Amino acid sequence: MVRARSPFMLLAAGLALTMAALVGARAQGAAFRLKPEATPVLGFTASSLEAQRAIEQRILRYPSTDRLRADHRFLTQAPHVAGSARDRELAEWTAAEWRKAGLEDVEIVEHQVLLPYATDVRVEMTAPQPWRASLREEPIAGDKDTTVDVGLAYHAYSASGDVSGEVVYAGSGNPADYDWLASHGIDIKGRIALVRYSVPYSYRGFKALTAQQRGAAGIIIYSDPADDGYGKGKVYPDGPWGPASHIQRGGIVYDFMVPGDPLTPGWASVPGAKRIAAADAVSLPTIVSVPMSYKDARVILEALGGREAPREWKGGLPITYHVGPGPASVRVTVRNDDKVRPIWTVTGRIRGASEPDRWVVLGNHRDAWVYGGVDPSSGSASMMEVARTLGSLARDGLRPRRTIVFASWDAEEWTLTSSTEWGEQFERELRDKVVAYLNVDSSASGPNFTAASVPALNQFIAEAAAAVPDPNTRVPLTDAWKARGMRERGALPTGAGADLVNNRLGSGSDYTVFLNFIGAPIVDMAFDGPYGVYHSMYDNHQWISRIGDPGFKYHAAMTRLWGLMATRLANADLLPLDYRPYAARIDEFLDELERRGASTKIVTPEGVAPRLFQAARDANVKLAEAATAIAARGAAALDTQDRSALDAINRALMRAERGFLDMDGIPGRPWYRHQIYAPKATYAPELLPGLAEAMNARDAVRVTAQEGKLAAALERAAAALNGR
Repeated sequence: MVRARSPFMLLAAGLALTMAALVGARAQGAAFRLKPEATPVLGFTASSLEAQRAIEQRILRYPSTDRLRADHRFLTQAPHVAGSARDRELAEWTAAEWRKAGLEDVEIVEHQVLLPYATDVRVEMTAPQPWRASLREEPIAGDKDTTVDVGLAYHAYSASGDVSGEVVYAGSGNPADYDWLASHGIDIKGRIALVRYSVPYSYRGFKALTAQQRGAAGIIIYSDPADDGYGKGKVYPDGPWGPASHIQRGGIVYDFMVPGDPLTPGWASVPGAKRIAAADAVSLPTIVSVPMSYKDARVILEALGGREAPREWKGGLPITYHVGPGPASVRVTVRNDDKVRPIWTVTGRIRGASEPDRWVVLGNHRDAWVYGGVDPSSGSASMMEVARTLGSLARDGLRPRRTIVFASWDAEEWTLTSSTEWGEQFERELRDKVVAYLNVDSSASGPNFTAASVPALNQFIAEAAAAVPDPNTRVPLTDAWKARGMRERGALPTGAGADLVNNRLGSGSDYTVFLNFIGAPIVDMAFDGPYGVYHSMYDNHQWISRIGDPGFKYHAAMTRLWGLMATRLANADLLPLDYRPYAARIDEFLDELERRGASTKIVTPEGVAPRLFQAARDANVKLAEAATAIAARGAAALDTQDRSALDAINRALMRAERGFLDMDGIPGRPWYRHQIYAPKATYAPELLPGLAEAMNARDAVRVTAQEGKLAAALERAAAALNGR
């Protein structure tokens, strides 16, 4: 047999090919030469780093904005909701293009999942005068994609039903909003709640669940212009914000309980898989829910009487906001076909030359509510260009040390579906092989770099971002981020804050199965900006090319960054995972919980402790010590280029994140196994979730038990780092 050749054995040939490639590079490529002294790289010996830098020069020069634009236009030519014929066509196109790019083992994996399409959605006002909401988005002059009938706007997994009642305006639909209503004698039971989408983002499914728990007959969720319309600035086509008729579609499934196919919770929806009854599915709502534009919602709001809404509930419409109830009454009708449909995960790989059974996984979802200009087609276009970039390297003999796997997910918009089903199907193999998962939903809705990750990858992300220039300012992405300072959050649940990397991980994207079920380190990243057309038909190719990313420069920047990260993880002699920042973050999270415990007078069976969570803190000290020790061993092994020692350390590093899993899961939602991270019902992060939720319940016995679970997880991770 022929032995696989490592990228470093073929450096000389690669350098010659690199020079040939540089001759034909675009003029803008000249600005992308790395400065070795300015861009440290974690995890490489001196000789390996020289080879890696040559690879990175090619990665930085390869992306073509023309190809990115063309791919984006193809991806957004027609609506492609999950399970549709166009969705299948794009799956086949993706597979074919990956094969042309040189990817190996390309396949389409099908799962059969509950994917109900709405057949009828209506909102009709019956009092004080008859009126029917259009529930349609209006054409924009000069944008032909907005003249197409894109079908009904609906909330995926809304219950089917026909309900009527007085309308109550309930602000953002949070529990505190209903508490305010109740304190003023306004009962939501049997009535229709009208609530706003929220910025910062709050998952629409949480709004549906809250209304369901409070006894509402139905819920209407609308986009207020203060949140993502003219209250923010110019609206499309003159600016990035949503025009009057834009509608935010989306799922309302309770995937913070369990994601994936609601009828196969915790196991894969493969042929012959058992299915539970829909009535037994904890993730399925029982309330009727409809999305609405502010153009339609205004008619209902103007017809409301009763008490004037509190100041913080008042939106951007030029009206006086009242809460009701009535005299506005509406009838809300939703009919779904409740069908099980096929969805398609596309995977391909570049097999590793020397460690093929260690995988670096790159993923982006393909399905969109309409055209998906930003979400997800900008990410899909960048991932295609990454595949071509790394495929060209492999064809030229520069095969990565470890395998790089590409995944195009389906039905993410419904309930993170195909990534969850695929992860459940191949759980054992993924737990053995995955080094890390790099996720990009949306490459670019603006110029602001955002990243969320487990703390072990903080330095890795910072180093990679320092090696990629900002397309507008030409300084490293890290410098551009510092220059911008803290930014206002956009319409998506993307992390923002005082650090380059957000270490507070909730949910809402395909990294969930890798982090919370498999126990793999993850990165989720984007370039964001003002984005008021989320999940509407205005989120299309023209919005991107005119407003979100003119010239597709940030699509190219994401291609460079993603490719750089993938090859660094795939080629590093020592995996760039540092658990010292992880231990420091866990200390912060424990301090936050302690402050919460002090404020709520949480007690243990022995009474109020002078310092809470001592067992967890002691275990975290062990984690910190183990992280420090393995970092020292890794540095020594790099210096001596001791391959045997490096392999042993890498095995330990790969096991550490798995140590944070408790296979019994979090009480009440066992699919979520990670003891450091889980989502709240809003998709916001629940930090140290088992312990935090026990404290929320004010259950002292449960607090003690969950602290023990957390301490055990920290000790497992420490033991893994210590090689045990």
